[in-house]
Amino acid sequence: MWQLHNFDIDDFLANYWQKKPLLVRQALPGFETVLSPEELAGLACEQGVHSRLIIEKDAAQPWQLRYGPFQETDFTSLPDTHYSLLVSECEKWMPELQDLVTQFSFIPRWRIDDLMISYAPEHGSVGPHIDEYDVFLIQANGQRRWAIIDEAQQDPALIADLDLAIMREFNEDRAWILEPGDMLYLPPRIAHHGVAVGDGCMTYSVGFRAQTAGDVMDSFLFEASERQYTDKRYYDPPLTRDRDPAEITQDEIAQFRSMVLQMVEDSAELWPDIVGKLVSDATLSDDVQALQCETFDEVRSHIWQKHPDARFVFHQSKALIRFYYSGQVHQLGNSPEHLEWCSLLGNESIFEFVEFDPPAAIQSLLLELINHSALIPVLDDDD
Repeated sequence: MWQLHNFDIDDFLANYWQKKPLLVRQALPGFETVLSPEELAGLACEQGVHSRLIIEKDAAQPWQLRYGPFQETDFTSLPDTHYSLLVSECEKWMPELQDLVTQFSFIPRWRIDDLMISYAPEHGSVGPHIDEYDVFLIQANGQRRWAIIDEAQQDPALIADLDLAIMREFNEDRAWILEPGDMLYLPPRIAHHGVAVGDGCMTYSVGFRAQTAGDVMDSFLFEASERQYTDKRYYDPPLTRDRDPAEITQDEIAQFRSMVLQMVEDSAELWPDIVGKLVSDATLSDDVQALQCETFDEVRSHIWQKHPDARFVFHQSKALIRFYYSGQVHQLGNSPEHLEWCSLLGNESIFEFVEFDPPAAIQSLLLELINHSALIPVLDDDD
């Protein structure tokens, strides 16, 4: 359905990814939005859909932020201009958008966060700001003027007393007007400001996950605690009598630090699970119909799909393949057949097993994914 054009992936990865912005004219020629502004507003009224309204003018205060789900009256009372509607994770609610997300698989799939769709009438914007992650901004309908500051902004001054992180000053270096099919890539912390030119502006944003060091440490401490690495206790460095008993000495502080660094040094075998569980971790919503299966023959009688919230990734070592889903791990022996199945599960969304006879270890994995609701049945329209 979609295919990137005018885009050299090798050049992009070598010279632009997480380095500098790139504008690609007609990256997706003939691009047409898959839903109208009215349909996007309807999606924003649904329970469980993460949506926001940002109103720059004619609100109770400048730059007002509202969260969905919304009611129809929320839209009929909006001003004519200077607002934006943003709906996140649209690929979960509209499976056909998975094809668009797949166009960016030259970046590891576990790095992709979601596809957000925004609508804005004339002058609609979310204000000049920075993001902590990479983003591809695809113009889907209408026009938008994008302005950027070339240098990454580390700690820009923000407008005080807002629920939004909007920059107080924005002195643009470059600007472009994007037409449908045009795409702008922005690395993290590049300040940008997008403003709708005329009515009917719709932008698709493919954003990427970027875990913080705190996220990694939380995952590390969880795994280290599970394996009793955190049970080791403090031992004093050599003590002398010529000290104040109330003082914590520099040597003692160094001993505490050394204890933690040694725990990290001793934990090399934990890191596949630390990272795999972290990047696959997601809470699976229960507003889907799941099934429980006891045998693989039951599995064959259905067509399956990945739960909209599920993330499947794997790590290959010499002896093992660790398959991660929803913060869980399933270990397999490392073989070409097991690797092929793990790749299939990680890269596809719809699965039909009626003509397959996978090895017992893969059957066990599939049953586990199904019984943990990470794989759910594809239902007929009548179901």
